[in-house]
Amino acid sequence: MIPLNLLLIAWIWFGRLFVGVGGWFLLIFMLTIVPAALVMLLITTILAFTQPGSPKALTTPQRNVQWGLWAAMFGFGLFCPDFGDAPDSDLSLLTNIFGRSDALMSLSGTLTWGFLLASVVLWAVLLGLLTGSRRRTA
Repeated sequence: MIPLNLLLIAWIWFGRLFVGVGGWFLLIFMLTIVPAALVMLLITTILAFTQPGSPKALTTPQRNVQWGLWAAMFGFGLFCPDFGDAPDSDLSLLTNIFGRSDALMSLSGTLTWGFLLASVVLWAVLLGLLTGSRRRTA
């Protein structure tokens, strides 16, 4: 859980560089999304490792939501467009593959917001599953 959490935080932060997209979001994400994601994933990781019972493993619903969260984080980092100081420096994975167009930039933004929303919702569901299992056993 810990290595994949850290890998996906790095992916969100600067993974777009591997698909040819880099700009101001490197700095903006370092100050906003990365710290928030670190805190959120730290909370769920601590709750997962301090669950009652042995061995320490996620239940099937918790595991499925965790995998969904990781997939949403990957999608966010993959499709997030970026911008720079130069004209036409707004890029995304889709514009790098298919060429620059307003429609692809719009699609990139929509996918990014969708994956961001999915990440937050799935994290909240995971948090609920991790805290709900504590109430049943107490």
